[in-house]
Amino acid sequence: MSRQSILTASLPILLIMIAASGVFAQTPLVHTAAEMEALFADKANLGIDLPDLGYTWNDSSLTGNAVEGGISVSATKVIYYFLHWGPIEVPEITESYVRERIPKIWPGEGLRVQSVKTATVAGHPARFAEVMPQREFYRAFFLIWNCPESGRQFIADMNYNVQYRTPRGELEAEFDTTKHTLACHPEASTKELPDHVARFASHRFGIRFDHPLHWYVFENPYGVPHPEYRGLRDRSIGSLLANLQDMTTDIAFRWGTLPETPTNDQQMMGSSVVHYRAAIMFANALEQVESFNYDDAETVTINGRKVFKLFGDVVRKAPSEHVPGFVAEARALVVLVDDPQKQRRLQAAIIIDEYKVGGVARKPVRDIFDRWAVAVAEGVAF
Repeated sequence: MSRQSILTASLPILLIMIAASGVFAQTPLVHTAAEMEALFADKANLGIDLPDLGYTWNDSSLTGNAVEGGISVSATKVIYYFLHWGPIEVPEITESYVRERIPKIWPGEGLRVQSVKTATVAGHPARFAEVMPQREFYRAFFLIWNCPESGRQFIADMNYNVQYRTPRGELEAEFDTTKHTLACHPEASTKELPDHVARFASHRFGIRFDHPLHWYVFENPYGVPHPEYRGLRDRSIGSLLANLQDMTTDIAFRWGTLPETPTNDQQMMGSSVVHYRAAIMFANALEQVESFNYDDAETVTINGRKVFKLFGDVVRKAPSEHVPGFVAEARALVVLVDDPQKQRRLQAAIIIDEYKVGGVARKPVRDIFDRWAVAVAEGVAF
């Protein structure tokens, strides 16, 4: 079965498999971070540094002029991670075996093995392969090794979309996840990675590994690419799937003149009440937002500049168009960056949908939003 035919099997997790379905051929033009930054310089007279992702927008989303205006964009990356296990097929994982086995994992994709190198996972000799499909819109890393202690062969299948300009560094981080943190048998030697602070551990599957906070890890609903698979998953045969919470991030920017702060401005939890009001008004005025309800706020200093952050829940006016089947709720962070010297203000709202996996809605972790807020505040030059 090809990945494209698998795609229709489960709408709630559609985005994960879109990366390998060929759908991207019909997507809007994707722009680099440099192109997005050039747009800010031209239209808003602002310098800004943005994470290197794929950005999309249309003409109607850009309003106003260099003095006062705004733009709404979508930042996209598509990356996912499979871990498969099954009976040991060969006593030694050789390069010739890897080149024969990998195209069979996802038949119909035309997977082409570009290089094979040696590696080590959990103390076992392994083979690492860089792979490109025939249509060349995503790239994949594969790690294959035998675990004699558990009597299993493991295949880690790591993928990212090149057409959406997903950073290669995210794929390399997945490689480190497997190489350093995965335990395929209880006594396996592993290593801690600083940004891998969450742990997946399953007695049922007999595996554990650490991963970043913003991964979702769950049982793969698309089958197990192993010839002995018959529909049952357990310690001897199975498959997991992980995807990122922030694969699609809506961002709205608004720039303008810094309003005068009234003399009767009060403080609430260490922040200006005027900032609270401005951030709430900005969020509720966004086209896709039905309501914004904050639950956390703080004022921080970034590069010597005071930055106000307001965090909370968003109810969208309609379910997210990004992925059918996902819930209409989201989390949002509103950022206010002021420059009193030049009397200018930049506001940014960063919105990420909740995920609905297995009937359970899961909120995106705060860490994603804070990284965006710091990137915006550090990079802005009025």
